[in-house]
Amino acid sequence: MNPLPWHLSPPISWEMLASHLDEAGFLWRQWKRALVAPDHVLNDVAGVEARLLAHVDALVLAGRKAATRLLVPALAEADEPGRVECAALGLLLQEDALDAAVRSVLEVLQAGEEGPCAGIQAALLCAGGRGLESWLRPMVDASPPPGGLATLLEILGAWRVDPGPALEASLTHEAAQVRAAAFRCLRSWPVRLSEATLESGLRASSAEVSGAALEAGLLAGSRLAWWECRRQVLEGGPHRQMALRALAVAGGPDAQKLLLEGLGDAARGTETLRVFGLVGTVETARACLEAMREPSWAPLAAESFSLVTGMEVPAVAPGVESGDEEAAVEFAPEETDLPLPDVSRAEAWWAEHAPRFKPTVRYVRGLPLGPVSLLDALREGSMYRRRSLWWAVALRTRGALGLGVGAWTRTQRAEEDAARRLPPARFAQSLEGGLGAWGGA
Repeated sequence: MNPLPWHLSPPISWEMLASHLDEAGFLWRQWKRALVAPDHVLNDVAGVEARLLAHVDALVLAGRKAATRLLVPALAEADEPGRVECAALGLLLQEDALDAAVRSVLEVLQAGEEGPCAGIQAALLCAGGRGLESWLRPMVDASPPPGGLATLLEILGAWRVDPGPALEASLTHEAAQVRAAAFRCLRSWPVRLSEATLESGLRASSAEVSGAALEAGLLAGSRLAWWECRRQVLEGGPHRQMALRALAVAGGPDAQKLLLEGLGDAARGTETLRVFGLVGTVETARACLEAMREPSWAPLAAESFSLVTGMEVPAVAPGVESGDEEAAVEFAPEETDLPLPDVSRAEAWWAEHAPRFKPTVRYVRGLPLGPVSLLDALREGSMYRRRSLWWAVALRTRGALGLGVGAWTRTQRAEEDAARRLPPARFAQSLEGGLGAWGGA
C-alpha cells in the first residue's frame, strides 16, 4: 500500500503510531496462539490476522518518517514478543524507499543477535514473495556469521528459493545451528538428500541436527529415516514424538503395534495419544475410548477419537486458562485449551455407530482415508488438529508442499489448493517402501 504524497499527508501523530505498533504486537501474539488453538478454525485465524495487518498497514502508510523514527529502533526491542516482528513487517512492506527499509532490517539480521534475529526471521517468512530473495540470496555467499547463515537458510528454504552450493556446504558446517538449518532447508528439496549425508545427520551429537535430519529423511522417503523412527520409539530417543507422528501416518501393523504398546506405558501414553488419531483404525478408536476414562489423558484421547470417527465429543468442562497469554511466545494448547470430554456420550455414540467401521480400513473424521478425505479434514478441522494433518499431507507428498501451518491464512489456503491439484499418483505415494496404503490398516 503506497503512502500519501508528502503535500497531502496530515501531521503525524506519534502517539497514535506508537499505539498501532503496540496493538500490532499484541495481535501478533494472539495470532500465534490462534494458529495452534483447538477452538479456532482457519476462518477464525483470518479474522485475527486481518486486525493485525490493519495496524501494520497504518505503520506502512505513515511512510519513511515513521520507519526511521519508530520502526527501525523497535527492531532492537526483542524483550516484548511480537514487537520486532511487526516493526520488521512494517519496514518490509514499504513501497516508498523500500531499499532503505530492507537494508535496515537486514543490518539487524547480519548483526546476528539472537532475540531480534528470531523476530526478523518470522517477519521475513511472512513477507516473502516481494522480491526479497534478491536481497537474501547473495548474503548466503558472503560468509555471514553462523547465526545469520542459519537464518538465511531457514528463510530461503521456506520460500523454496535455492541457496545454491552453500546448501550442500552447510550440511558439514562446524556450527550445529547451521547444519540443522541446512537439513531444514532440504525439506523443500528432499531428493537432494543423499543417504550418506542423512546418516551423518542422524548420528550427530546435536539433537537439533539429528532432529532436522530425521524430518528431512522422512520427507525424502528414506528407509533409513523410517528405521530411525522405530529406534527412537523403542529406545526413548529425543525425537520420539516426531517418530511416533510419522509412524502413525504410515500406519501398518508394525507401526500400530508400537503405538498401542505406548498406551500401556504411563510415561509414553501422552506422547502416543497426541498422534493416535492419525492411525485411523477401529482398534485405535477403541483404545482412545478406553483412554478417555483416565482424566489426565481424557482431552487428548477425545481429540484423537474425534479425528478417527468424526464424532466431536461434547465437553463437560472447558480447558484451563493458560495464564499470561500476552507474554507467552510458545503455547501448549493440549495442556490448557483442550476440554474435558463427556465420556458417557462418546461411549453411547460408539455403541451405536461402531458397526459401520471396518477393521481393515483407515479412517479420518469417519470417512475412509484418502487424498480428498484427508484434505477435507485439514480444511474443516481445528488449528490444533491442522498441524498433525498437514504433517500427514507433507509425508504423503514427499515434501511437494510447504509446511505452512504457521503462515498467513491466504498462504495456507493456496497450499491446500495446490495439494488438491496434485495428480492422485503423486499424492498417494506409499510410505516406507509400501507402508501406509490409503485404505489398509
